[in-house]
Amino acid sequence: MKIADRRRPAPLALPDGVRPDDVRRATTRLVAYVSGRTDDDGAIREQCESRVLESALALSLITRTGADSPARDRLLAYLRGHLESPDQLDRVLASLAVGAAAGREPGGDSALVGTLASGILGAAPGFISTRRRLMVYAVLSVLGCPLPADAELPGGGQVPTDPLHSWAAVQQASITLILAGALGVRNRATEAALDTLLATDPATSVWEGYALMHLLVLHALAGTPGHEETVRGGLTTLLRHQRADGGFPFVLEMHNWCTSTGGLALHAAGADPRLLRRMAATLGAQRGGAALRSLSRGEALTGGWSMSPIVAQNDVDDTACALEFLQVVDPVAHAETVRGGVAALLAVQGTDGGFPTYVQGASSEPCMTAAAVCALGPHPATAPQRRKALGFLADSQLADGGFEPGWSRSRLHSLFRVRLAACTASPDDARSAAMAARIEQTVRETQNTDGGWGMQPGDPSDDISTAYGLITLCHADDPRPVGASLAWLLERQKADGGYGGPPDMVGPRPFAYRFPLLTDIPVLLALGHVRARVQEMQ
Repeated sequence: MKIADRRRPAPLALPDGVRPDDVRRATTRLVAYVSGRTDDDGAIREQCESRVLESALALSLITRTGADSPARDRLLAYLRGHLESPDQLDRVLASLAVGAAAGREPGGDSALVGTLASGILGAAPGFISTRRRLMVYAVLSVLGCPLPADAELPGGGQVPTDPLHSWAAVQQASITLILAGALGVRNRATEAALDTLLATDPATSVWEGYALMHLLVLHALAGTPGHEETVRGGLTTLLRHQRADGGFPFVLEMHNWCTSTGGLALHAAGADPRLLRRMAATLGAQRGGAALRSLSRGEALTGGWSMSPIVAQNDVDDTACALEFLQVVDPVAHAETVRGGVAALLAVQGTDGGFPTYVQGASSEPCMTAAAVCALGPHPATAPQRRKALGFLADSQLADGGFEPGWSRSRLHSLFRVRLAACTASPDDARSAAMAARIEQTVRETQNTDGGWGMQPGDPSDDISTAYGLITLCHADDPRPVGASLAWLLERQKADGGYGGPPDMVGPRPFAYRFPLLTDIPVLLALGHVRARVQEMQ
């Protein structure tokens, strides 16, 4: 997400109709809004909003266990409010959970399960397609739907040995037990899955702050005789995290991610250096993640950053963004921390030059690779690794100029991050230059007539995608699309200085979740890129 660029072209001039003072005022207001969401130590501790997926699973668990809790009525009210949701999956999940709570027979059928799974798979990376399909089957199974004919245990019912990060290992174990119960299977794989789930200590804690995984674990154990007390304890633990609207979130917190991305955006927009130093000091102290047992299968990234202090699972994205932020704020003061983070990134680089999200040997991903390249950019000694990573990105570019879906619903997310990674390429890297030009072309071609971008070509413009598009074209040479997208964003700013619109982040892919400030942060980063590139703003 960096702005520094050794090959930055000449400044752009704002087109007619966009006044520099309006851009400055909008930037100042958004800086104040985001700065105001930081705590005294500089951390941004944003709360994840409720989601139908977790809420439906929570109500189903309450119904399944016969628990008598005041939380039930609030949860019912939340889900009833989503019975007419425009999202088909949300409608189905809410309807099944509410119906079961009322004692009605499930209304789903195996064809519906297959249809929903097919729709979800179209928005997820190909390498997780089997895992995601079986997860949909498992979720709908515990809500009372019959399994389709192609339902099977993950890994063919064998004890798994493939490299998986902790969250995926627990998810796979949960799905194994849920589907095994529905299929009437018990073998060594189900015994191994049970051991994995019990290691998360679900009776007393929400493991890794991951509410969805906690719910899947409890449903898996609820179908396994002898674990009734663990399930009751786990439900009591979960209910402590019910949101004010009655629902439940995807995860409990993402403090490190919010702080690093928010810090990068604030730095780009010229925020108070004292605030930035506090943010960097707090973030720097979090390298290494929480001291919790890792359940990864394979060499997981260690010595970097996780998404929050309560999470042990380090990942490339959080590590890369934390490194970028520390390096732009004070690379000298954080030199030792940065060295450790750089080593952590390089340790998981794949033989293809790309970077996975979590575990060495897992599939390399374009968005993670772009993040790593940007973080490694200030380190000349990493030039060979960066060149190889840029080669992976060039090889991964699709015919339409885009890239495989990453951790965002917006096509523009990977595009802007790869474009910034290309800024670090050496002047003689023709493939990276061609890749960058193709990115700029597809972003220009998919800009809506109102000046913004939607999450996919043809979608209505939204704040986050437009911010991503604006960042991308700040590194091109034509000021007209920059001016049009900037004008669109200026008109969308709310009275409090913030922004809105649909969320783009997904977890597990491709299910969207919302941290409200993670809409404001990309827009602020985009305004920071305008500040750096547009002549009248310098």
